[in-house]
Amino acid sequence: MKEYQKLTGSKKGFLIGKYTLWQGPDHLLQIYSRFGVEEYKRFYFNDIQTVIIRKTPSGTVQNILAVCLALIFVVPAIAFEGGWSLFYAIIAAAMFVLLMLGLFKGPTCETKLMTAVQTEQLKTLHRLTHAARLMDRLRVQIHQTQGAVKPDGLSNMPAQAKKSPPPNRRAPRVGSKMKTPREEEGRAHMVLFCLLLTDGVLVGSGFVFNHVILTIVSSVVGLCLGIFVIIALVKQHDSSMAGSIKALTWSSLGFISLNFAAGYVLGIVYAMRNPDVVYNQWEMFKSMSLLSPWESPLKLSFDIFSLCGALILGLPGLAMVCRRGGGSKAKASPAAAISAQQSEVSRKSEPG
Repeated sequence: MKEYQKLTGSKKGFLIGKYTLWQGPDHLLQIYSRFGVEEYKRFYFNDIQTVIIRKTPSGTVQNILAVCLALIFVVPAIAFEGGWSLFYAIIAAAMFVLLMLGLFKGPTCETKLMTAVQTEQLKTLHRLTHAARLMDRLRVQIHQTQGAVKPDGLSNMPAQAKKSPPPNRRAPRVGSKMKTPREEEGRAHMVLFCLLLTDGVLVGSGFVFNHVILTIVSSVVGLCLGIFVIIALVKQHDSSMAGSIKALTWSSLGFISLNFAAGYVLGIVYAMRNPDVVYNQWEMFKSMSLLSPWESPLKLSFDIFSLCGALILGLPGLAMVCRRGGGSKAKASPAAAISAQQSEVSRKSEPG
């Protein structure tokens, strides 16, 4: 008999690593493995207090982006002929397959497991249907270990027993210093993601008309992107910024770097094909500015890459930053509701 049973599902970490979840005889084991190194976190059934499953909009956003990308790549597949048409058709088909997979897997979710001493996110349980099915299975094991508590037993429980902390709560060491993350408002991140969306709008407008001024504005926006992505990375270091926003910021750095490298390669190829304007930088700049993406499959590929990257990173990033700002203003609401509920209970329990 195996000591551990691997639970279905896994989750890739950011860029590297993979999360897996295993069930042991009396606990759950989450493993994060990367490059031959593994990190283990155990959650004993006797210590589990709450499992929270919250539906997230990530799946819907991914499906919408897949539809948009499929439509974006279908247009050049129809417009061009030969090898380029086949290239864009393959990418459009891949986006359609990703859309079908997303619809088949169902909505996304966030699963958090709470004990007396920690709250940990179970990375592998990121699909709502899978998480609910697995929790129904584990609920039986948890009840067998802890014993099911009847509702009338909670009402008869003494008040001191309800308020007393669990016996396995660890007290902090005397003199120990706990490093608290620095609070970050996320203004640099908001500017970064707004610049990404602005860059996407400018690139998208290049499909309709081309002008030197448009190229100049795009160059200024690109320069500001390079500045603000560095500022955002510095600001988020050791801060309370959400991990998803930090990951998007690092992804933005990678996208901006790749976009700059691709633009440099595009300039070299254009100079090799038009040697008469190589030694006149202004004439070469104007010539590239007036070049329509529909006239060059290479420039069309570059513009599609820029547009997709700007939308994929800018839209979710701006939504997360705005939601984080709105959530921080309403932190006192749940506490106020709990205090009001406790005061109401105490008034009812007073004699007379």
